[in-house]
Amino acid sequence: MGASVGIGGLIVGTSMLVVLALAVNAVDLRLESSLETIESANEPLPIFTIDNADIALGAITSLQVDDPGTGYVSGTLSAIGGSGSGFSGTFTVNNTGAIINWSITNHGDYSSVPVIVIDGPQPSGVNGSISVVSQSTVVDVSITNTGSVIVPVNEVWMFLDGENARNLGKLSPEVDSETIFPGDTVEVVWRGHGNSVFETLAISCGGFNTARALV
Repeated sequence: MGASVGIGGLIVGTSMLVVLALAVNAVDLRLESSLETIESANEPLPIFTIDNADIALGAITSLQVDDPGTGYVSGTLSAIGGSGSGFSGTFTVNNTGAIINWSITNHGDYSSVPVIVIDGPQPSGVNGSISVVSQSTVVDVSITNTGSVIVPVNEVWMFLDGENARNLGKLSPEVDSETIFPGDTVEVVWRGHGNSVFETLAISCGGFNTARALV
């Protein structure tokens, strides 16, 4: 009889120790979670300003070499007509002076197709011709990290009219670093919108949100 009571007491005591251990563990977890919440609440939020948010509905996005010509030296391109302005570009030539490549420096904004001009002087260049292949909507964005937090590029998201979410790390030109330090300014050219029209650009990052009207 005494042995049975002793064993029963041992079982009860062991069970109480297990329950106590579980209770202590639960308290520890709650305390740890509370401390993490407090620490998170005390961490400063990232802060960005949108310095520029421009939209071009008739941006020149592609060219073609209609006639490479001969006798040219690598130079610059401009555009006339098209009821717009702002385009600039460059071109390169081969060893005979034939135009072999082009690059758009500034896409501009035109309501109709402009004429691409091979800028002079090109005293030996003849017959070269370059024309516009496509125009589409392009959004130019410039943002500055005005806060005190170093922000990973892949944590910054941009939106057009509250939709069309795009991660900053996926936009071009690619950001030189994986992080944006306080005071850094990032400029991106957001293409691929067809002929869509948008009114607002928004940024979201780590609980911080801001927006600006496109102009």
